[in-house]
Amino acid sequence: MKFPVSEIFCSIQGEGNYAGVNALFVRFQFCNLACRWCDSKYTWTGNKKNYKEFTDSRLKDIIRHARPYHIILTGGEPALYRIDKLAVAGKKFHVESNGTLLPLEDIVVQLPNGLTVSRKAMKEDIIQHFNWVISPKLKNAHQQFPEETLSFWAHKDYAVFKFVVQKAGDLEEAGQLIKRYKIDNRKVYICLEGTTLASQINPALVKKIIARGWNFSPRLQVILWNNRRKH
Repeated sequence: MKFPVSEIFCSIQGEGNYAGVNALFVRFQFCNLACRWCDSKYTWTGNKKNYKEFTDSRLKDIIRHARPYHIILTGGEPALYRIDKLAVAGKKFHVESNGTLLPLEDIVVQLPNGLTVSRKAMKEDIIQHFNWVISPKLKNAHQQFPEETLSFWAHKDYAVFKFVVQKAGDLEEAGQLIKRYKIDNRKVYICLEGTTLASQINPALVKKIIARGWNFSPRLQVILWNNRRKH
């Protein structure tokens, strides 16, 4: 089994419920969406100069011998692939996913770049031990989100939700989804859209997040490194 990988590097987790932890990042190539504000658009291309193919055994070997305990599977969209095949003992796995692809089903997906990706269903007895960070796309991403998949993730103890917002109206939209699918507020993390330090300093919006009982997630990769690659 082969996996297209854009890059592998060590850094700290920038967002979500494990922000700040030392981690190994495995960034997969390709995504089934094309969000306007995506900060890793270089993973969209089918140009083979932009990625390398790794066997599952090679990736597992890299993960097994990596110094960090935390392993971040990101993209692109990692749920395009059988990432359950990468599980090794002694590591904590995290998956950064847009949540539109159900892991327990076989899929055949035509990507925005014209390529087609298929995979068999993952094994839940493995992926239930992963920390799935699901990022539903709001209207600000200019993408349609199949809301029925939210129902699946909302009932999984191994998933938390990360919403990217820019203004108060985005909070209202997120709130409607959270209420409709009865998502526990303790599992909700709100990030601020943007790729500059200034975009991450918005006390008024953060106050509104607090008032709704949600968690605020910093975006440390933006605050510390202006979102430069491999940081």
